[in-house]
Amino acid sequence: MNTMTPFDTQPLSRPRPRGAILLSLLAGSVLSACGGGGGGAGTSADPVPVTPAPTECVVRIIADTSVAAGKTAGATVQACSGAMADVSWVQESGAALELQAARSATVAFEPSVAGSVRLRANVTLVDGRSASASADVLVSSAPTGSYINVRADHSVRADTDTSVRAWPTVVGGDNVTSITWTQIAGPTVTLDTTEPQLLMFKSPQVTADTVLKFRALLTTSSGRQDTDEVTVGVEVQAAKPNGYLFDQTERVHAYRAAGVYAGVLARCTYDIGVYYANSSATNFCSTATLPLLQTEAGAGAVPSVAQVMGRVLVSHDFLGANFENFLLTQDVNGDFRRLLSGVTAIVIGSHVRPSYYQPATGAIYLDANNLWLTPQQRDVVTEVPDYRLAYADGLNFTSLGRQVKNNDYARASYPSTQRRSRASADLITDLGRLLYHELSHASDFISPAERALNPGLSIYANVLPRLTANSLPSDMLAFQYPLQSSEMKALGQVLYRGATATAQQKAYTATDIGRFFSSDRASDDYAYSISADSNSREDLAMLFEEFMMSYRHGIVYDYAYSDLVLDGQTASQVLVRWGERGRIAEAAIKPRIKLVLQQVAPWIDVSAVDRLPAPILMTPGASWTANLTISPMFGATPSSLRTLAPAVSTRSARDDVQGLRRPH
Repeated sequence: MNTMTPFDTQPLSRPRPRGAILLSLLAGSVLSACGGGGGGAGTSADPVPVTPAPTECVVRIIADTSVAAGKTAGATVQACSGAMADVSWVQESGAALELQAARSATVAFEPSVAGSVRLRANVTLVDGRSASASADVLVSSAPTGSYINVRADHSVRADTDTSVRAWPTVVGGDNVTSITWTQIAGPTVTLDTTEPQLLMFKSPQVTADTVLKFRALLTTSSGRQDTDEVTVGVEVQAAKPNGYLFDQTERVHAYRAAGVYAGVLARCTYDIGVYYANSSATNFCSTATLPLLQTEAGAGAVPSVAQVMGRVLVSHDFLGANFENFLLTQDVNGDFRRLLSGVTAIVIGSHVRPSYYQPATGAIYLDANNLWLTPQQRDVVTEVPDYRLAYADGLNFTSLGRQVKNNDYARASYPSTQRRSRASADLITDLGRLLYHELSHASDFISPAERALNPGLSIYANVLPRLTANSLPSDMLAFQYPLQSSEMKALGQVLYRGATATAQQKAYTATDIGRFFSSDRASDDYAYSISADSNSREDLAMLFEEFMMSYRHGIVYDYAYSDLVLDGQTASQVLVRWGERGRIAEAAIKPRIKLVLQQVAPWIDVSAVDRLPAPILMTPGASWTANLTISPMFGATPSSLRTLAPAVSTRSARDDVQGLRRPH
């Protein structure tokens, strides 16, 4: 049903094999870490006694027994029966560790010195019972030769696409000859190792908490071999009832536990039991239960950062911290907070991909790849590419895009094969762009002028009358300034909806596509992502995103079509057949942007549209690199390029490769 469609929008080797032990009292282990039931587990400062064993196993830990310093170890807590509602890991002893996933069922850690560490998991089950269990891990000396380290152990729910990456370290002139992967425990899954360092797979259906284990084998040019193992926990989750919103969700928690709506955020916006309309459903949420942020802030008021953060659900706490810092430091005009007043919640997850807005819940769902700042944070973010990337397979052209400022790349490159930190200021080109896009969807479905909702109805029921009456701003845009290219509309079904390309579409050249596209009114071909029974919501979102990036940040968008780009080609080898910079300033597009602004961001003076930088056509036949420095600089010279002749790759949605056009 279209009305429910979401919109869009990382020394001595560890003993081989790495030791793993099921620390369960049911198995009678002397190294017991199976916690019994009771209250107050989350506040107890005493470790679970090793003996005597409790009579009932409530939770158990599967953990590495040893690890070499500088390598990654992991521990997974499981419910012996039932499901876990909440998990919290704490370190009880040993050199201080960085626990990025302390609220997840599986925690990974990378000790830097030899010794031992003890971790405790405090758990609350869905039936209200609480328990805790502890595990000890021996840390040996760091490796002295070439070795491999797999990052990072983690947990997912069933039917979730996920990944882990192997990081080889070679010394003394050694080189990597091969990396091979083997599954060594758990229900069999299909391994995708197209990129040898990256393992991707879909987690299996399970009836109880389960662990999968994989081993990576490194072979070097000197003949040295080293292995490392990684654990991926799979948590049981109830099956999706018919007609409900989510096929599966990941474990999230309220970033502000004491927030006014902390207790209902997940239940109303990101739970397997969320239903979109029926007031008799168990998980029905009215707008009185979880209102728009605008209601909390007050009519016409700009929400505070604290109020926004009270609506944030995260899979990892650093995501909330980075998001809060972004709002405090980069929302200087209040645009993001004004736009956020039109949502009920902000869900940020390591396995949310792609990002989207869901009109049935009134929430936005953000891909964590847009918020990491350190390599350790990036390790927990899935590398599985956006599934829509495969839709263009078989077509004879490639769409290219980049953000440009002063004839230079505005967006820094952070290849997933490099362990680099990202400056918080760089988030504007990823997170900022994404927020403009997804939040314009929120303001399309519930515009600033229409946020006084019926508190007895769900978000969906409040939106439905305007949706069925075709009175959303995106409908107005389509009625007053419709897209007209039949060829691009049909291609939009292939590129963004997964339709099978016809023989004619497969024969189109980049020049053909440039001709179809340039004669119409869209700023981006994502505007042609049109479902069968609605107007294009993405048309509005792309116009707003591109305008705001230019108006607030001086960043213009390049958009182009080239011959089909092959893996490994660089930007200097890719030839543009048609391209344009700053297309939103075209005379036929400006009135469309003004309409959008009046409806979704009425605080912005629409005359700003008339001051946009003039559009510039690219030189056909020149390379993508050569077409970078086409804006007049009035005697100035561009700074050194942030990425020189970047590779243009279609492999991974996570790779920040300059020039590849990806789904939004």
